[in-house]
Amino acid sequence: MRIIITLLKEIRHVKGLFGFGVLIYLGASTLVRLSPILLQRIIDGPITDLSKGLAFDQAAFLWQLAAYMGLNIVGSLFFYLSTRILMHCANRIAEILRNRAYDQMQRLPISYFDDKPAGKIATRIVNDTETLRNQFYATLVYIFNNLVRLLFTYGIIFYMNVTLGLVLLALLPAFYGLQVFYKRLTDQPMKEFYDARSDINTKVNETMNGASLIQLYGQEETVMQDFEQTANKMRAAENRIIWAQSIATWNMTELIKYLVITLVLTIAGQRFLAGQWQLTAGILFVYINYTADVFDAMGRLVQQFPNMLRSLETGKRLLALLEEPVEEDGEAELAVTAGRVVFDHVQFAYEEGKPILQDISFEVEKGETIALVGHTGSGKTSIMNLLYRFYDPQEGGVFIDGQNIRDYARESVRSHMGIVLQDPYLFTGTIGSNVSMNDEEMDRQKILESLEKVGAKDLLGRLEKGIDEPVVEKGAAFSSGERQLIAFARTLYSDPKILILDEATSHIDTETEEIIQHAMEVVKEGRTTFIIAHRLSTIQNADQILVLDKGQIAERGNHEELLALGGIYAHMHAIQQKVG
Repeated sequence: MRIIITLLKEIRHVKGLFGFGVLIYLGASTLVRLSPILLQRIIDGPITDLSKGLAFDQAAFLWQLAAYMGLNIVGSLFFYLSTRILMHCANRIAEILRNRAYDQMQRLPISYFDDKPAGKIATRIVNDTETLRNQFYATLVYIFNNLVRLLFTYGIIFYMNVTLGLVLLALLPAFYGLQVFYKRLTDQPMKEFYDARSDINTKVNETMNGASLIQLYGQEETVMQDFEQTANKMRAAENRIIWAQSIATWNMTELIKYLVITLVLTIAGQRFLAGQWQLTAGILFVYINYTADVFDAMGRLVQQFPNMLRSLETGKRLLALLEEPVEEDGEAELAVTAGRVVFDHVQFAYEEGKPILQDISFEVEKGETIALVGHTGSGKTSIMNLLYRFYDPQEGGVFIDGQNIRDYARESVRSHMGIVLQDPYLFTGTIGSNVSMNDEEMDRQKILESLEKVGAKDLLGRLEKGIDEPVVEKGAAFSSGERQLIAFARTLYSDPKILILDEATSHIDTETEEIIQHAMEVVKEGRTTFIIAHRLSTIQNADQILVLDKGQIAERGNHEELLALGGIYAHMHAIQQKVG
């Protein structure tokens, strides 16, 4: 019930238009429900007179027929208009939920994504909101329509014949029991269906991203078998839902309808023959029409109930995402003039009781370059995660120009940083939009200068459209080195105070590395620069080098000092010299 109330509250975003649609529908339903009474008058009036050889009142017949047609035409137009309005409301609510889910995803802590497959999160935002639109809000409109239809029909039946109304009213508990029976049959299959659908989305996403590895290692058949197993789970759950629906919905409703109509005809015929009812052909038509109308409305409610149930399962999953606690964030804007960075006795752990960084302290002055080296798992990336404010330390603090970054908005902190990752990511668009990060007022001259500074002049020279050259997803049409050059140009364009290079030259060839190294000497001028590197040849000119081991700073100094020390760094350097 909580989930239904929560989803119904979303109607507040379109309450004015929704209310107008409801009023129009009420008017339409009133008109259409009255039309059988006009037919009854036509049947018992002019048509009966004609059958008995009496004078045929053509004027009355034509007037009543015109009134009947008019009621139905106006009612149909009202139905059309109200349905368009209410469906528009459903679309708008789904759009709002989708936007909220997407915004929520961007505000969740990075830790939320550590154990969540991308496919499952995408399912919440895309599939689940669409399911809510089709199977909750759209179904809500149809359920409302049929409830109103049912209430109007019952009202007219009770007005005409209380006994018949009571008989039909007694059927409502049976239909309610049918819904409860259906829900019990489908609760578990629906959960299994949506879990399997989410798993399928995840597997498709993983297969697309790892297509080259799957083919290189000949794992197509294994991956296909795994996919088929999940698809079979989804199909089996869907079959159980279909079976329950076929048993508990249309077939059962139609059977009861015809049995009741037969019962009404039998009772009416007996009482008419016994002289207990003054029954006319028109009144009998109305009884049968409204009785069928009651069952049609009930039948549609029963048919729509499964859709509503399906949507509640997806609603739970979507609301679980929307209710995830977001990162607490400051509102103050961080002002950075120099870019001096200080880590002061920082302690950090991703999981309680499993420390990753222990008593990390260092200072980096404006314009200095600091390199972080160490074996995998030593804590290099964790230090950068704290600097980005992807996480906050449990103890100690990270300061920029003497300001604890924990006290400032994350976006504000990151706006002063330029980051080049080991595997640069290019977005669908153009080279220009990637360098400017979709800046609506992008400076084309500045983009060109940024690309030329990082040595991308030759790249631009061979491209027919220059900086307007299209970029497909992830920049698949460009080599690793070219993608890296564009990523460096992106950093130059943003003109950050703090520069972070995370294994930025590990995926490029020696010639390109020389170009980037030359460009970076220009870029680093006046900026605080962090370099994470396994290739020690790229950090020999760093002002200071921190050697990390098991989350602690084991050694610190410049290249010559660390070699003279003869410790971990010297050992790593010697190994790389031999390999080189």
